[in-house]
Amino acid sequence: MGWAILGLMAGFVVVLVLLYVLLLKTRLAVGYKVLALVVCTVFYWVQYQSLHQYTGWPSTDKLPDEFILIATDIHEPNKKTGQTGVMYWWVRDSDKAEQPPRVYQLPYQAQLHKKTEQVLKEQKQGGQYLGKKIKTADHSQGLGFEKISKANRLKKKPNPEQVK
Repeated sequence: MGWAILGLMAGFVVVLVLLYVLLLKTRLAVGYKVLALVVCTVFYWVQYQSLHQYTGWPSTDKLPDEFILIATDIHEPNKKTGQTGVMYWWVRDSDKAEQPPRVYQLPYQAQLHKKTEQVLKEQKQGGQYLGKKIKTADHSQGLGFEKISKANRLKKKPNPEQVK
């Protein structure tokens, strides 16, 4: 991780040096200099926003189509403070089990909160659930959980690398 941070810092320094040379050491028209300053400022803002995905911040990307819910942190809406509720889910993509789990930020939904608590309670007792995107009656996208039976777990083909 140290090299990645040094690389990012070097990239920012290079842009600053180029901007310095462009603004102070060239005879370009003022309009071009202002345009370069605006473009670099936007670049820094976009870069900062993009890095949230890689620094442990919760992702607002779509959940995988099928996933294993590992843990949650749920904050219910608070009418006194005006805070909207939020749910943080630690999820492992069922198709990419070798990858580490990822944190997703979801808007609070009371029904989904109840489902989530039930799934986590049963997982603590040894049950396994597969989260899936489902179509609801009003044709919107919803989330559901399907219990994985022991027979289904055994039917899955073993990874050839794990068999060795």
